[in-house]
Amino acid sequence: MHQNLSQFEKIKIFLNEYFFGYGIFFSILRLIGGPLILIMGLFQYFNGNTKTGIGYAGFMIIFGVYYTLKPLILILTRKSWFKNFDLDYDIEPEKIIIRSDKSKSELDYSNLKAILKRKNYFALKTKSNQGIYLPIKCLKANEIAILDALTKN
Repeated sequence: MHQNLSQFEKIKIFLNEYFFGYGIFFSILRLIGGPLILIMGLFQYFNGNTKTGIGYAGFMIIFGVYYTLKPLILILTRKSWFKNFDLDYDIEPEKIIIRSDKSKSELDYSNLKAILKRKNYFALKTKSNQGIYLPIKCLKANEIAILDALTKN
């Protein structure tokens, strides 16, 4: 399978993993944590009586804005994460062979920590905390069957 993902598709995968890829607790925290801290900071700022309380409110406002905008900040500052480069994958029952213009590597499934099936892609997590994301639309039926069988194990 030859994979050429656009920058937009990579950003969509990143945002989906950022908000929903780490479990329900982190999803809730990342979705409502920043706005909640911002609202609490604004409330503290406008209703605070002491200089310390107002100073702390300022910190909460800044942190709430940062935490809310963190995915956007990462997208804008880490553009190299989303650059387009062509990869060629061969998904076999015992391993994945990854080829690029200059290299070839084989990844045995025993070296994977997790294989997760998302709505539009498979997320392969290695033991070194790297991720390989394979869009389902780019996979053949037999490759989807191999990955589906591995997600159930």
